Amino acid sequence: WDSSNADVREAGVVNAEYGKQWYQRRVREPKTDEKADDSTSRPGYYPGAGLWSGLSSLSTAGTQYLNAGLDKLEEVSNKAYEALNDQAGMDDRPKTKPRTRDSTKGPSLMHVLAEAKSKYEQQEKVSSETKLTMSYLFDEKQGLSQLEALEMLSKECVLKMKNNPSDGNTLFLYIETSLELKSGDSEIIIEHLGAAVTDCLKTLKIDLSISKINQCRYEIAQLFSEMDMTALDETAKPSDTKKTVILANSLNSIASFTARSVELFKKIAELSLLKSTLEVDMKTQADTIKFLNEVLCCEIDNIREQFEQKTESKEDVDRLYLETSNAVSYLQETLYFYVPILKWIVVKTSKS
Repeated sequence: WDSSNADVREAGVVNAEYGKQWYQRRVREPKTDEKADDSTSRPGYYPGAGLWSGLSSLSTAGTQYLNAGLDKLEEVSNKAYEALNDQAGMDDRPKTKPRTRDSTKGPSLMHVLAEAKSKYEQQEKVSSETKLTMSYLFDEKQGLSQLEALEMLSKECVLKMKNNPSDGNTLFLYIETSLELKSGDSEIIIEHLGAAVTDCLKTLKIDLSISKINQCRYEIAQLFSEMDMTALDETAKPSDTKKTVILANSLNSIASFTARSVELFKKIAELSLLKSTLEVDMKTQADTIKFLNEVLCCEIDNIREQFEQKTESKEDVDRLYLETSNAVSYLQETLYFYVPILKWIVVKTSKS
């Protein structure tokens, strides 16, 4: 390469100048970019920092909720440990390792469970006492539904009489007087219940079976026989248990018989209302209904007396007498419902 040649020297100068300018541009361009993008060079900055900042706030709130949940879980855990320790003490088992707990957070689980158990036992006691009442047993034996059905028939007859007025009928006064409750009622003596009820139905010319009445009375007689056999075995049950059984059996029997008696009166009323003519004199009907009611009330009292002979507890005797009076009141209430029924039968048959 000949450096003395003028053309060559000139080309070398040009190339050197061009190379120098190219090098300077390559060096200056990064500095210009750094100034234009100065935000990216700040300490702690990275792309998407705004998004992660919002997520950080949500994370903080979530952490607070999580901490609160963990605190509650710890509290429940401590209560469970206390309950296990208490149970272990009752069963003579090794106790669970004790744990500390902040007593200001509320009552212990042991205390809560003790209160719940006390309330449950109290409710069970009240419930058992409630079940040994005539109102509860009468409803359980479907007696109340039968009485309500008879009441509905009575109200329907009252409405019909309002639409068909018939004032001044002499039979109305006799019906009211005959079915009125008086002192000294229910003091008749019945030798055979089934025969007495059947005779009343024949007088009313009502074709109706009394199988439910007879079945109920038979079951009561069977119960008396079982109680007599149990009484011979002195070691069968404790005396307190025997007293409870006698009272429960007596009230159940009386409630069942009362319910079947009310059902009988309801069926008699239904069949009587279906008749289009007065087959039996109304005075006879009223007297027979009243007599049948007295017969069944006397039978309820006889059942009570039979059960009283099985117990020596004065408290149970008084309780039995009170509940029997309630049963008789249910049965006597049927007479009150019968007054509008018999009156409407008079009005209806007089127009036919």
